[in-house]
Amino acid sequence: MKQHYLFYGLLIAMVVIGCKKNNTGISNTNPNSNGVGNKPKVPILSTTPQLINFKINGANCAYDSITNAYYYPVPIGASLSTYTINFDTTAAKAILINNIRTKDGATVNYELKTNQQVEIKALSSLNDVTTYNLIVTGLPIVTLSTNRTIQDADVKASFNLVDPDYQAQNSKLQISSNINIAIRGATSRGYPKLSYAVHIVDAAGNDSNVSLLGLRNDNSWILDAMYIDRGRMRNRLCTDIWNSFNNVPYIANEPTALNGTRGYMSEVFLNNKYLGVYCLTEKLDRKQLQIKKQYGNMYKADNWTNETDFTGVSAFSNLSKTWGGWELAYPDLGDTPAPDWGYLYNEVNFIKTATDDDFTNQIKSRVDINNMVDFLIFVNIIRGTDNDNKNTFFSFYDSRSANAFFYSPWDMDSTMGGNAAGIHTDNTIIGTTDNYLLDRLLNLNVGNFKGLIKARWNVLKTNQLSKATVSARIEAYRKILVNTNAFARERSIWPGSVDPSLTDETSFMTNWYSLQYDLVDSYINGL
Repeated sequence: MKQHYLFYGLLIAMVVIGCKKNNTGISNTNPNSNGVGNKPKVPILSTTPQLINFKINGANCAYDSITNAYYYPVPIGASLSTYTINFDTTAAKAILINNIRTKDGATVNYELKTNQQVEIKALSSLNDVTTYNLIVTGLPIVTLSTNRTIQDADVKASFNLVDPDYQAQNSKLQISSNINIAIRGATSRGYPKLSYAVHIVDAAGNDSNVSLLGLRNDNSWILDAMYIDRGRMRNRLCTDIWNSFNNVPYIANEPTALNGTRGYMSEVFLNNKYLGVYCLTEKLDRKQLQIKKQYGNMYKADNWTNETDFTGVSAFSNLSKTWGGWELAYPDLGDTPAPDWGYLYNEVNFIKTATDDDFTNQIKSRVDINNMVDFLIFVNIIRGTDNDNKNTFFSFYDSRSANAFFYSPWDMDSTMGGNAAGIHTDNTIIGTTDNYLLDRLLNLNVGNFKGLIKARWNVLKTNQLSKATVSARIEAYRKILVNTNAFARERSIWPGSVDPSLTDETSFMTNWYSLQYDLVDSYINGL
């Protein structure tokens, strides 16, 4: 009899222990633990079903553990009426989509379209249920996974991109790769929402060039958080505007060159957590500008100094990556040939110290005048107080034959009526206040510089920079962010950093641009 009691007591204890192990709740599970070195964990002895490795048409759906929701993109304005689904059958025997029982590998005929939320239920063999949501967005989805803390230095991670517009972009629905990833930016490193530099590598850790979203074939990419911009579009918007009317001075020799980046709004996930709206963009570098290898130079201005506004020089060392607020872009330390600060030093020193006659006679061979005209108009029309000397690249194509410097603006979050604190600003003219190069060109009227500005403005004001054209660009981005509901999701996780209504913010931007346009028109006509 004692043996029977002992047996029953042992059996009851095993059941109790098993129940305690299984009483975890879905909020503590991690159905898509795809980080480096991690594998999905399925509870043993559990009847709680989980939806793990959920795929649509072979592409991974991104998972947000905070809201217990999966994400999948469908082209804006289109729908997906027939598709195949897959999931891990060790964690769920079947799922319900629109209350239709579906097995792994089955074809589903329930329509999916942008800005839709679909309830999905994972079923166990005992018909226990766990409920998830499927969020259908219209933006590309980027999923990042790593078991390391992302910091200033590169760390290993995995990267997955699902592109809803892959057919129009002649790309692929899904691109997966190993990457090295690091925090990007200077001031932006202190923001809660971080930007990232992404370097695509192969299994051996070597650079691997890949075309993303139909853009250039390269290994270096940027995930721009756009945190200080309450409209989450200013940098992308202004770069698009710049690209619409300016290109490198040597475009005839390099027809694929661009004097700015291209990019697309995307939604980003890190280790099964939704991070919000980012802009996945190309990098502004030698390859983008098609600077001649070994013979061209690129310098990046990232601070306000005498050297960046051309009012003074200091000693330099070719062993240093920085000089007077400038940073080497190409060539960099360790490159062949070695970088030489002498090119930039001599240019800044000439602009500062040359007599008026020498400046007038020589500057047209030292800088590209047409680029200077476009740049002056551009920084004034967007009120780029952070871009008239800082946040620019100053480059030349080929020291042997085309060594005239030209500008490439970047990082334009603090424009279009917004400042570096995300606060609205009034309309004002920058003129040439913080740029002695532009100031001398204008005041000395080198090569009829004033007349060139007027002639160029008269073309641009009715075309690329017209009120209607810029307003349409603003509205296009508003629709992308609102019609996909991405802006609402951004606002929910980053409250206070975005405007409560994107329509209110874009209305402000449109009205601000209209007033700025009138100011610039008056300023240029009065030169």
